[in-house]
Amino acid sequence: MPSNGECITLCIGQAGTNIGEDVWELFCKEHNIGRDGRRVAPEGQDKFKAISDEEEDTTFRSFFSDTHATPAQFVPRAVFVDTDPSTKNEILTGQNRDLFHPESILGYKQDCKNIFFEGRHMASDAGFKIKEDVMDRVRLAVDLCGNLQGFFVFHSFGGGTGSGLGTEVLHALHDAFDKKVIFQPVIYPSNQFSSSIVEPYNCIFSTYYMRDVVDISLMLDNQAAYKLCENKLNIKQPTFDHVNRLIAQCISSSTTSLRFETQLSSTLMEIVTNMVPTQHYRYPIVSLAPVRARDKQNHETFVEEEIVTELFEAKNVLCDVSHLKQNRYLAAVVLLRGIASKNKDTKKDEEFARSVEANHVVHALTNLKDGTHRSPLKFVPWITSGFKVGLVGVPPSIVEGDCHMAKTERQGAMLGNSTAVRQLFVRQYAKFLKLFYRRAYVWQFLEANGEIDSFYDARDGVREIIGHYEELLRECVRGENAKYDGNTILKLEGETKLVEGSTAAEGS
Repeated sequence: MPSNGECITLCIGQAGTNIGEDVWELFCKEHNIGRDGRRVAPEGQDKFKAISDEEEDTTFRSFFSDTHATPAQFVPRAVFVDTDPSTKNEILTGQNRDLFHPESILGYKQDCKNIFFEGRHMASDAGFKIKEDVMDRVRLAVDLCGNLQGFFVFHSFGGGTGSGLGTEVLHALHDAFDKKVIFQPVIYPSNQFSSSIVEPYNCIFSTYYMRDVVDISLMLDNQAAYKLCENKLNIKQPTFDHVNRLIAQCISSSTTSLRFETQLSSTLMEIVTNMVPTQHYRYPIVSLAPVRARDKQNHETFVEEEIVTELFEAKNVLCDVSHLKQNRYLAAVVLLRGIASKNKDTKKDEEFARSVEANHVVHALTNLKDGTHRSPLKFVPWITSGFKVGLVGVPPSIVEGDCHMAKTERQGAMLGNSTAVRQLFVRQYAKFLKLFYRRAYVWQFLEANGEIDSFYDARDGVREIIGHYEELLRECVRGENAKYDGNTILKLEGETKLVEGSTAAEGS
């Protein structure tokens, strides 16, 4: 049994299942598990040499269950569900068909037409019984756990299945396992890329109806991932495959302390405790570093200090936010993995024998907060030390044929609870208001068993979320100005116009 407890993943909708497949493929590579679920020898060792559990770290069992067959076969603790039947068929006939439990891959005969209320209706409809089927599979997975830690739920807020069905499943999870952590990596709609004209409706409904049932929502969006692929990986025309691989790499780095033996542990509960001061502020952004193209692999060596510095730069964040330096952090969790970089105290024979060292990371974070070489990181005034650190001594893996990422001996992820995240809410909120002011496409949602009052409730609820962040920023300004006896006026550049735009749109 893993020391920190087990985690179960749910992948909902097309976006959730596609990302989930890539995440599990990467997990298998990192833990030397083949496509049939059996352990294989690590790269560079005899491929016929059996791996002994007694010789290996078994912390990976937090995400894999053991069938107790001979030889041992490991099955992902995962449930996949999509209303479109093609997704199930693709998984069951794809290259990972022998990895997942076939009864944990759920598919149905009708999609949700990109309508939030259609997804909610199908979840509880007696003809489909989707929510009932999903919860049955979840309970079977929970029965195989000795100490369930929590759930990872992958889905999109823009589509009908990810938003509507996802809402019903998350409410059912919360009701059935209210003491367990629900960690929600969200694919939030992008500012420019859109798969459906009604995405703003689905997004605002999802944001509103899920706000009280999830412990922490990890904010991701395709537009930022596209930019990373173009600017960092030199991919001229990125595809969803490239984007999903990059997001999977980010999820992998964010979960290392749950799947490997650690120097400094960060369990799900510890992450939530450090990241979420109140339920209003549970939407962290996430960054990944280093992200480099393969042709630069032999030209750069990233030490811990350089990786930590890059993690707090806006160009490495996987959601489209700006003006990070003008916003404030409530907390940040820094997760580093790999082997220690060379330093003057390391003997030549031991150059790469040690894992990433805590003192290097703490020194880099101190320099960032103090602003030794650049403008300092800014936390809310009442936070003195806002960092939580997790360290793992296992280098990252790169799936062959993925997003052209260079191999590296060290990699880091940062989960940052920043007020900048409200930009995502404001953009979709403004789009929602423009559509709803003309009552455009509202009839489709009403025909799918929706009610007009739900539009008003969701609008007011999301405006309240934005208002919490705006009030927090005003408190920061008052607190920081008080340190200067009121002689200095602080201004959050680039943000005022954005917030005023949302208020003006609402008034219209």
